[in-house]
Amino acid sequence: MRGWALRAVLILTLFSLVPSPLLAQNAEPPLQLPAPDGCHMIGTTTIVFKDAPRGRELLVTLWYPSRGGSVAARYIDEGTAAALAAEWDLQPNFADRVLTNASLGSPIEVGGPFPLVLLEHGSGVVPATYTILAEELASQGLVVAATKHPPDSLIAVFPDGHEIKAKPYWPVNADRRTQGIAIGRFDEDVLIVDVRFVLDKIQEMNSTDTFWHGHIDMSKIGIVGHSMGGTTAAMATKEERRISAGVNLDGSTFPGMNNDVRPIELNKPLLFIATEAHASDPATRAREYAGSQSNTYYVVIPASDHLSFTDARLIQSRFRKESQENNISWTRALLTAEITRSLVGEFFGKYLKGAPAPALDLPVRVDQK
Repeated sequence: MRGWALRAVLILTLFSLVPSPLLAQNAEPPLQLPAPDGCHMIGTTTIVFKDAPRGRELLVTLWYPSRGGSVAARYIDEGTAAALAAEWDLQPNFADRVLTNASLGSPIEVGGPFPLVLLEHGSGVVPATYTILAEELASQGLVVAATKHPPDSLIAVFPDGHEIKAKPYWPVNADRRTQGIAIGRFDEDVLIVDVRFVLDKIQEMNSTDTFWHGHIDMSKIGIVGHSMGGTTAAMATKEERRISAGVNLDGSTFPGMNNDVRPIELNKPLLFIATEAHASDPATRAREYAGSQSNTYYVVIPASDHLSFTDARLIQSRFRKESQENNISWTRALLTAEITRSLVGEFFGKYLKGAPAPALDLPVRVDQK
């Protein structure tokens, strides 16, 4: 299981032996994001892709196997950090104290080409809030491309300084079904079109760009998304022929989008990770999507909530304005992050690299009553 279960026990056992992560604010200790499990060092960069016919600009952040570099990558840019601090009630300078495991713009590792994984964010957040997952996948020899989709992202801050902030793309005062139809249309008409456009641009980049030339294996593509991004990931897996496998992190269909037709058959490998609340809903039971036979995995993580699949709970447990020591919240957030990135990494290792997946394929069932 690549060590996550053992590390989880060690975390719980040894946590009381180390200083609390919620130290006094005036000490301003850094928060080092969990070290990835893979053997590759990690590089990162952000590119702007312009879709002139649609009048869209998309910021795409890439994490990739790297030969290493001397410039440590920031967790998040200042403008986005300010918006996230306001949204999550964080200390204003929190981003200066979050240490990543990546270097900025470092040369890509030799030995590729490397499979590609698209990462789709949820509504009201940004790709940086999935850094723990992205770094893990890159350390395992995958190129990760995370697109920021305005106006679904909290904010998009472009290199020239202009910003696009989040705004509803559904009728705010309408009933749930009407809102669901509008959200479903946005997913089909905007987000999945964005996915196809980004794939086209990466394919072009892989053919012509000096830095990337030949380093990405465009025949091995996966996609992972959370919340709204999880829905996008599932639907893009179904509709985009270039995508071989998809991961949905607690995303779902929307009321009115698919009427009462469940599940939606993807006919490709699918990993669906959900919260207990989502899985226990009698209307869905986390079965909105089904992959190909024998290649569909449903996982429920106890004591998780919807934002547990982002970096949010780890960041909040350390940098809330009115922070109080809470070792349980910290430990739970770390454990959920470990489980999630382990399973997602194993899934893409199996379907994009042909690696074994013992945690996913182990023929053991445990029922707790």
